[in-house]
Amino acid sequence: MIRTGLHILFFAIMAAVIAFPAAVMAEVLFGGSISNQMRVRLLQEDMPKGYDWDISTLLTTVDFVARASNEERTGRMFLDMDFRYDPTGVFKNENDIEWRIKEAYGGYYSTYFTLEAGKKIYSWGKADEFNPTDLINPEDLRWFITMDRPDRKIGVYSVNMILSYQKFSWQAVAVPVFTPDILPARDSQWLPWQLEELYQIQEAFPQYVEFRQVLPKINIHNASVATRFYGTLGKVDFEAMYYNGMDPLPTFDAKIDANAEKLIQGGKALFIRQEYQRYQAAGGSFNFTQGGFGFRGEGAYYSRRYWMHDLDPSLLEVTDPLKGYEILKDMQGQSWRSKRDNWSAAGGFDWRKGTTLYLNFQYVHTQILDYKNILIDQQNEGIVTAKIQTTWLDEDLEVGFNGAFNVWHYDWLAKPYVRFKFTPDFSGELGAQIFGGAWDTRFGDMNYNDFLYTIFSYKF
Repeated sequence: MIRTGLHILFFAIMAAVIAFPAAVMAEVLFGGSISNQMRVRLLQEDMPKGYDWDISTLLTTVDFVARASNEERTGRMFLDMDFRYDPTGVFKNENDIEWRIKEAYGGYYSTYFTLEAGKKIYSWGKADEFNPTDLINPEDLRWFITMDRPDRKIGVYSVNMILSYQKFSWQAVAVPVFTPDILPARDSQWLPWQLEELYQIQEAFPQYVEFRQVLPKINIHNASVATRFYGTLGKVDFEAMYYNGMDPLPTFDAKIDANAEKLIQGGKALFIRQEYQRYQAAGGSFNFTQGGFGFRGEGAYYSRRYWMHDLDPSLLEVTDPLKGYEILKDMQGQSWRSKRDNWSAAGGFDWRKGTTLYLNFQYVHTQILDYKNILIDQQNEGIVTAKIQTTWLDEDLEVGFNGAFNVWHYDWLAKPYVRFKFTPDFSGELGAQIFGGAWDTRFGDMNYNDFLYTIFSYKF
């Protein structure tokens, strides 16, 4: 904790130094938004006791920008903070209130050179929502993917440098402090079934199971680096990227030592480690317009990573500790995961008719190579996404639909909504998110979490 605090202090000092070059003019800008989202579950059996309404998020965002500049160069400080309130127990503190710094960085900017340091959120790639090359930031997955990806991203402490010349740029990012994804709590309605099985095994036989989270140490060997070259050739915007760093999504290593003498002395038989692995990725993206259509493509190839097998469900079907021990003993030497390469690609198009109609369709495919076992994420996934938006009443009223369908496993997500601008700064939205599919699929696992929602937002 102390070492992490020293890193934060170092980045704060570095950000302040590079953010305020000699300048003849300074200005301070203040702005942000306040929004309230209320969710009402359609099925109530999994609700926390005493809650008939799932009031999931009260989110307040405050942006603070201080800028000092002259005609040739600019220094900039940026701060983006969130305050959230959730009485249904997503947060761990007693008051159900959470605050966090999403971004806090300083930067120096000129025509050909940019340098930034601090906590920052990056956005790479041309695809929509599912981006194979957008790998730098971890995500807050406590509400699964019911939040848009920009809202799920977690800022990382990093140094960012960009060199630009005419229509081309080269960017390099270094992330010395590892930040993992935030997973749902053990009793959360959004907990994936794979993690639920792991936790059930631990809770069913606490005398046999040791569960441990192992975070990478803060050192140069566990730092992440990323670089990309991007620009415009003719009508085509392109990007080529490379990433070498830690995966923020954990993998689980399970080992069995069913030694009766050790158990009698209070030892454990099953050791489960939640750990994080390094991998490399190379890929790129492009987009261009032709007529009224916009076309995009994005893809990346990833080096060998561990992929979990399905756990033996027989452990969850017994209540007798002795029987559980016998099952563990029979499972000694079993392979729980395998290391394989994988790749992901996305392609699609959009079409717009003035300001009244917008259509967006894409296909996203992921593939684990040379792997025939049944996996947590399955060997193949192919998701078709769609966005349809239409506006009325001088663009004050927007009616839309966002959806996703997995053509390999037949699970799906649907999000119809209606949004209205009461004033240029105040808007309201009414919608629903509905899930379907088999219980062991990405969206089908959340089949009982369908909800209606309202969002009211004020920008200032």
